[in-house]
Amino acid sequence: MIVARTVRDSRQGHHLVQNRLNLRAPAPEINGEDRPPAPPPHFMENMAPSLALHLAPQHPTQGESFLARAVLGPAGPVRQGVKRLLWMLPAYAFAMALMVCAVAFQRVQPWQAWVLGSHVLVGLAGFYGVLRTGLMAHRREPTLAFPQVLFSLSTVCLSYAIIESSRGMALEWMCLVLVFDMRRLNGRQAQVATFGGLGLLVAMLLLTWWLAPAATHLKSAMAAIATAGLTMPTLLIVTKVGRRLHQRRLDQRAAMAAAFEQLNALSIRDGLTQLFNRRHMLSLLEDEVRRQQRSHRVFCVALLDIDLFKQVNDQHGHAVGDAVLRDFATLAQSAFSGSDAVARWGGEEFLVLLSEAGQTHALEMMESLRQAVLQHDWTRHAPALAVTFSAGVCEHAPGDALTRSLERADAALYLAKAQGRDRTLGSGDLSHATT
Repeated sequence: MIVARTVRDSRQGHHLVQNRLNLRAPAPEINGEDRPPAPPPHFMENMAPSLALHLAPQHPTQGESFLARAVLGPAGPVRQGVKRLLWMLPAYAFAMALMVCAVAFQRVQPWQAWVLGSHVLVGLAGFYGVLRTGLMAHRREPTLAFPQVLFSLSTVCLSYAIIESSRGMALEWMCLVLVFDMRRLNGRQAQVATFGGLGLLVAMLLLTWWLAPAATHLKSAMAAIATAGLTMPTLLIVTKVGRRLHQRRLDQRAAMAAAFEQLNALSIRDGLTQLFNRRHMLSLLEDEVRRQQRSHRVFCVALLDIDLFKQVNDQHGHAVGDAVLRDFATLAQSAFSGSDAVARWGGEEFLVLLSEAGQTHALEMMESLRQAVLQHDWTRHAPALAVTFSAGVCEHAPGDALTRSLERADAALYLAKAQGRDRTLGSGDLSHATT
């Protein structure tokens, strides 16, 4: 159903958003050969909104009261563990209510109720403290499912030992405990819980028979435990199948999440260089313009073009050309800070968004990249291979159209080409060239 819905959603998805900059992106090339265009913006949202809804990060703390956040803790393993513990409270509260009624009708001695109630309250408070403080958040099982199962079984065995009237319900309670938590346990833990619980019941029965043989109906109690000995292994087999189905569902969800991440990366990355593609860079540029309007901070755009790249293809082949593009992309990414962005603009042309950088600083960074390209060992791809690039830089003026800055950077790039290549010019050099 998910696949069918995905296909239906993709057919009903948005058409390609018209470029507000009126810049038509040419089809990306692999060494001059046409290849299919990159996925449109917001590819995953258009392709599969239902998949994105299921796999998108959730924020469960939004809109919650302070008390709820204080009790449940932060989102993630801490909250999952606390919620799982709170799910058990109604069962314990019901059992304690029965205990109070039994004391009121004189079916249970007050000291027995105090012992059992203290055991439950201390155990639950201890689990809540460990889970809420996040001490187990980075463990393999942060919810403490197995220790809580053992605690529940110990509670049942304690009531079996000290309260004679509860022995008829002990086996039923033990089955409920195992059913509730069996799918959260692995195979070994489930076996320990099942047969360990039965062993504890037998031990408690023998202890009570040894302490008060006249008050213990050993044969009937052993018959009941023997019946449970047949029922609980069957329950173990059934829940084992349930665990497999649960694990399969988790594996499928993990595979869907991995596919989502991969498709999302394909929608914003260039396949050859792994840089941002043109469409995503346009989105980043628009975001930067809006940030400049709010904070009045400067930024620059730089257009780079590898010099005489067609000769590299013609003389050394497309495989060497691909290697040059990949190495150049790696050098470009290393030359700029994490707040900057580099994109393959088309063919052998690249665009760099330099956040919070004026034109002088941008020119210095481009010179650092030029030196890194000159020092790089290109001969490992082909003998006597040398690579240089030309670039044009423009500082975006507040209030100007982004297309204007891109045009000025492009004009500075072509001026750098005309002056002999292997250099970077700023948009301010255009006025000197015209004069």
